[in-house]
Amino acid sequence: MKKTTLFSALQQSLGGARSLFFGTFLLASTAAQAQSYCTPGTGDCSEGDEIVNVTFAGINNNSGCGTAGYSDFTGGTAASVIVGQSYDLSVTIPAHFGTQQVGVWFDYNDDGAFDASEFTNLGTSPAAGSVVTASIAIPVTATVGNIRMRVKAQYSQAIVATSSCAAPYIGYGEYEDYSVDVIAATACTGTPAVGTATSTQASVCNQTSFVLGASGVTPAAGFSYQWQSSPTGTDQWTNLGASQVSLNYSMTGQSQATFYRVIITCSGSGQSATSAAVSVGQNAVDTCYCLNAINFNCGDGDVITNVTIGTLNNTTTCGNATTGYTNYSGSVAPPVFNVGATIPVSVSVGPSGDGWLDESVGVWVDYNNNGAFESTEYTYIGTGLNQAVTGSITIPATALTGTTRMRVVVAASLATSFGHQFACGPVVANNNFGEMEDYVVTIDPPLATPGFENASVSVYPNPTNGLVNIQFAEMTAVDTINVFSISGQLVYSKQFSGSSDAYTIDLAKAATGVYIMKLESQNGTMIKRLVKN
Repeated sequence: MKKTTLFSALQQSLGGARSLFFGTFLLASTAAQAQSYCTPGTGDCSEGDEIVNVTFAGINNNSGCGTAGYSDFTGGTAASVIVGQSYDLSVTIPAHFGTQQVGVWFDYNDDGAFDASEFTNLGTSPAAGSVVTASIAIPVTATVGNIRMRVKAQYSQAIVATSSCAAPYIGYGEYEDYSVDVIAATACTGTPAVGTATSTQASVCNQTSFVLGASGVTPAAGFSYQWQSSPTGTDQWTNLGASQVSLNYSMTGQSQATFYRVIITCSGSGQSATSAAVSVGQNAVDTCYCLNAINFNCGDGDVITNVTIGTLNNTTTCGNATTGYTNYSGSVAPPVFNVGATIPVSVSVGPSGDGWLDESVGVWVDYNNNGAFESTEYTYIGTGLNQAVTGSITIPATALTGTTRMRVVVAASLATSFGHQFACGPVVANNNFGEMEDYVVTIDPPLATPGFENASVSVYPNPTNGLVNIQFAEMTAVDTINVFSISGQLVYSKQFSGSSDAYTIDLAKAATGVYIMKLESQNGTMIKRLVKN
């Protein structure tokens, strides 16, 4: 019987159907590890929690599951890299149970240890398996000669920088070691050669990471690279951080279509060259929301039968028995929520099957309208069985006005095991009982505040490194400009007197991330989203 066994209960508490074996004994040292490198803790890669290919700068190695989850390939083909240059590292993960996390360490200082500063998080592979790829920038401080690279893959849990020797999470995963030959760059002279800026993504969602590079560049000692951005159609170039000694520049996302370029300067000659720009488009928000990495199963009674929130009242059955997901954003009229209001929520859940006693419900509203459901946008509604589970959501002051997406999820989960982690679907493949429904809602200004949100205003640069300009089409009296983090924390506030058509704020001290800017005047409130690089 499904879901009623002790094994299923363990899946709930552990986040997956895994053995309780937590072996942590160390393997014996080998001659290939004579430089004092730590030997990884024992891992089990027999169930797909393994690395089947590593491709990097001349390495293209197919492999199977190593003994006790570890393989030493340092005696094979070595990668060849030049300091200051960037290279793509690709790790292939096969189909496996749940998600797989991938990371890498390079012993850049060649001291026989993998320091936290030498770690790069490569990304996540879904249950179906994938090739996880990231750009690796070889620092100019890297020791010239042969160094070691360590690749780690493990089940479910994110890899931390200090875990280069730790056994994989609950024992499931694999390590592989390789040799890397680091070559010194020659000193730059004259005017740098550079072609066109490049991007690993042609068009992105708000939170999609991508890496900028440039064609026609031969890295050399003494080069510095200053990346710049300009919102498409504005020709207003702003520096992205300070100049750096490696070519590639990593972006954590953008909020609008943007052009990027790089200025390369040779310290020896004092001469510079500017690349041609690359355009990175902005995906429509509706195309950015995550869907089930593992399909929900709503055919066994773990189902949403009604959602009532405000004026929305939608009675349904298991909408899609294959995926457990239905998008009602185009067929159900959006309810209107006012900023600051508390909205009652009622979600009726089915009787489940085989006597399962817990159906938990959560609601996510994309308050900052960035195409992602963040933990601050999640509300736990309740847990029940064959009943209307009730609760409420409160619209935060930082919510952007306009139409945005709302997600409702029911899962066969204990209340203590349910949470934001279900935003993109089931957590584990063999406890995927539940259903997901999407809707659209309209966020309006507070009832007591007349809005001026339709005023003609331009906010630039966005993303910004510090200064933000707010340009109105006509004279406007703005009393206060407050900037909040997406969690609602006030990080900047400035008061103004009189009327103007232009205002400026400085976010230089703010951390990198997404922020909500709230402009308040006697005529109402306006909310805009900002990205700080």
